[in-house]
Amino acid sequence: MNNELLHHLEQRINNAVEEISSLRQKVSELEMKNYELSEEREELRAGLNQKSEQQSSWESSLNQMLDRLNQLDK
Repeated sequence: MNNELLHHLEQRINNAVEEISSLRQKVSELEMKNYELSEEREELRAGLNQKSEQQSSWESSLNQMLDRLNQLDK
């Protein structure tokens, strides 16, 4: 009976060790995916900021041109 109990406990321990190993692998994969997504997010933010600055610059230029046209009309 003791041998059966020990064998059963050994199986449960081995299963738990395998499960822990599997979970560690999943955590590692998720951490890598999180890193990749963070990098992608930062690239997108930089691109968005650049486009926003470009739009502001264009709007400013257009406003300056409109002001000059308005002054010419006066």
